[in-house]
Amino acid sequence: MPASRRRSTEREFPKLRCKVIVPLALILAFAPIVPARGAVPITGYGVLVSGMQPMQAFARVTDEPRGVVRFDMWEVASGRVVRTYDIDMTKRAHMIVVTDDLGTFEHVHPTLQSNGHFTIALHLPRRALYHVYLDGLAHGVGRTVFRFDVPVGSNAPARRRVAHAAGTSVRVGPYVVTIDPTTLPVGAIATVEVGITKNGKPAQDLHPYLGAMAHGVFVGIDDLAYMHAHGMSQQMLASSTAGDCGDAMMMSMPPLPPGARVPSRFAFQVLAPRGQDYDFWLQFRGGTTLYTAPFLVTAR
Repeated sequence: MPASRRRSTEREFPKLRCKVIVPLALILAFAPIVPARGAVPITGYGVLVSGMQPMQAFARVTDEPRGVVRFDMWEVASGRVVRTYDIDMTKRAHMIVVTDDLGTFEHVHPTLQSNGHFTIALHLPRRALYHVYLDGLAHGVGRTVFRFDVPVGSNAPARRRVAHAAGTSVRVGPYVVTIDPTTLPVGAIATVEVGITKNGKPAQDLHPYLGAMAHGVFVGIDDLAYMHAHGMSQQMLASSTAGDCGDAMMMSMPPLPPGARVPSRFAFQVLAPRGQDYDFWLQFRGGTTLYTAPFLVTAR
């Protein structure tokens, strides 16, 4: 498409500025976040890294033809763009995209450019208000999570709803995924056990997804609080619970090789920052296919 024609058809949103969420552990990242408009730095739940510098994040979002939306995002510390990020579960950054009604979920990975900007072009399924979480490990800082609120079109939902049905089991493809419990305590690390069966028997063809047994993303219905946890074996759980809460949160998790076998039973450790319902997307790889099992959990 000629550049002149493209300029006439694309619509660029105002540059968005977001708030910093405190850097957290390799197994968990979460914080209550205020909308990007206003750019007020906030402190969320978690453990601050010693010597952490105040950070900001910015995004330039361009609505292009044929439903494509292009994201250009960057983080700033001490007045300079952060250019170096450590690898976290095989990626420089994880990007979670949900609609305001939490009915649409995507877990994608933007490309880190030499200038420190993360870029990605997405074909979003519908016009809506989107919440975009940029989750990465800024080198020398630790985990940072920022949220951008991006209106795509004017058809933004007026009221957030519970996107998932309550229950302990969900069928996705040939698998039945079961979690226990579905009610979590507030402000304390809880263990959510997962079982996956295929044809009525424990699944034997599970493999790592992005270096982890599975990925779990939780988003709060009321305040859009965010948690991103990774599947853990019983041995890893025993190591994490041997210490206190901080030890569990800071436990290192080296990535698993893609061909490794994942057991049909594993667990997540999560910490709900406040009492509310959370939509929970559990992502796992069965055979060569990625599956996403949606659940509803409640913290109280």
